[in-house]
Amino acid sequence: MRFGKQQRIQGTVDEVERALLDERYFPFLLQHHGVLLELQPLEVKVDGDRVHRRVRYRPKPVIATIGTKKVPPEWFAFIETSTYDKRKKELAFTNTPTSQTISKMMVNTGVLRLRDLGNGQTERTMDGEISLKLPFLLKAVAFIGEKVIESEGLKILDNEVPVLNRFIAEVIRAK
Repeated sequence: MRFGKQQRIQGTVDEVERALLDERYFPFLLQHHGVLLELQPLEVKVDGDRVHRRVRYRPKPVIATIGTKKVPPEWFAFIETSTYDKRKKELAFTNTPTSQTISKMMVNTGVLRLRDLGNGQTERTMDGEISLKLPFLLKAVAFIGEKVIESEGLKILDNEVPVLNRFIAEVIRAK
C-alpha cells in the first residue's frame, strides 16, 4: 500500500535540515513528542553530502491484545535505516521492526523530501510504501493492518511537526 503526506514546517529548508541533523534534536523530540516512548540513535555517519543513520524508535502500543494474547510493546519498535542527501534535500528510509517475527511480515520504505515554500517555510513531503506479507488465509486482513500501521506512522509524523517548529525557534535560531 502506497502512502503520502505533506506538512508545512515553520523554518527555511536550511533550518529544517540543521534541526533534523542536530544531535540535540533526538532528546528534544523524545521529551516533547506525545507518541514516542523511546528514541535512540544507534549510528550517525557523515560521508560528504550524505548522512547515514540508524535510529531505534518505540512508539506507544496501539493495541494491547490480539484475541487473548497480550501484545508486547516491542512489537511496535522499529529501526529506521536512512540516508539523507544534503544536495537533493532528500532522505531515503527503511523502517524495520525489531521483532524478528514482525520484520519477516512487514516492509516499510519511503522518501522524505524538503522543499522551500518561501517566507521562511518548508514543505516536508513523505512518499512511501507499507506491505504486509501474510499467509494466504490472512491476506484479507492485510489491507486493514496496513491502514492501521499507516495511521499510526502518520500520527508520529504529525506529532513531530510542532516539536520540530519549537526546536527550530528555540535551538536553531538561538544566538
